[in-house]
Amino acid sequence: MKIAIGIGELSGDIFAANLIKYIRKNYPNIEIIGITGPNSYKQGLASKFNISSLSVRGYFDVIFNLQSILKFRNNFLNFLLNEKPDIYLGIDAPDFNFFIERKLKEKGIKTYHMVCPSVWAWRANRIRKFKKTFDYLFSIFDHEKKFLKLHKFKNFSYVGHPLAQDIPLLPNVNKSKKILNINHKGKIIGLLPGSRPSEVVWNTDVLFKATVLLSKRYKNLLFLVPVTSKNNLSFIQKKLFETKIKNIQLIHGHSHDILNISDIAIIASGTATLEAVFFKTPMVVYYKLSSLSHFLFKFLLKSKYISLPNILSNKALVSELIHKQATPENIAIEASKLIDDVSHRQQLIKEFKDIHKRHRLNTNELICNQLFQ
Repeated sequence: MKIAIGIGELSGDIFAANLIKYIRKNYPNIEIIGITGPNSYKQGLASKFNISSLSVRGYFDVIFNLQSILKFRNNFLNFLLNEKPDIYLGIDAPDFNFFIERKLKEKGIKTYHMVCPSVWAWRANRIRKFKKTFDYLFSIFDHEKKFLKLHKFKNFSYVGHPLAQDIPLLPNVNKSKKILNINHKGKIIGLLPGSRPSEVVWNTDVLFKATVLLSKRYKNLLFLVPVTSKNNLSFIQKKLFETKIKNIQLIHGHSHDILNISDIAIIASGTATLEAVFFKTPMVVYYKLSSLSHFLFKFLLKSKYISLPNILSNKALVSELIHKQATPENIAIEASKLIDDVSHRQQLIKEFKDIHKRHRLNTNELICNQLFQ
């Protein structure tokens, strides 16, 4: 049997890598093809189709890169039609994967989609297309069950979140400190401006300016920044030189270890906020984007919140600073509240544990039981 896996961003690559590892161990005769990324490549998915070709952010980045994205998508589709996989699993990236899934479904190939599109947040009409697009959906967030049933979509199962299973309920902080070689005695603050190059460009400057303000207020702070690529490293180093701060340390990768040892984190909205939840790291969430993108974002958004911790708890657990609110001053103010208020941090940790438990299932086993039944 042959399975093809399609990913469109780094979070999907992490999910794919975990699933591939499980398949290799438990279903050694399954052939795996598809799009690769840094994590799935380590698990043996070698491919000429690389996730880096799809790493764009926001409406206008997509428009400016549309020609190359469409070329990549068409080449990938032709590759799949020639390979004739028995199963196609699209992981997230609905704007990319829905097209592929629909075309393959028309050819009689069994199609699955992992990660329910955020129909509960925007573009709810997409749910009408699910039946025509793919055969089955794997939902990874527990609040989606009610929404999908309400809209009478039945071909799905809730499988939990892969990272909730992968990350222990009680992560080993000392182990992460040894891995990172960190012996700092004061407060540690994780800084996560995003992983895509365009996210790093938009989010790093305001983040570093906030660290200047925090460093003036508190003594003995250490800021840690995980860096995911050479291009990101080059840009971040330039911004670091401009701010002239000496208590920021850049670390290649290891975002999980950084979150694990951080007293608090300042995070660009995205998957990293959920990772912080699973590591029980209190956080401030922010996000910078262009005025046009923000206008469209506000127009389309139906959800009360934008960060996953708040969406999953259905309340304002963490501070959200978006667009014009995401100033160095506001970020520093919200971070200071977390640093000063021990009881609030403890309450957040308690809430995060509850979210973690609700999403901690045997995800890969549940997915494979459905795929290979």
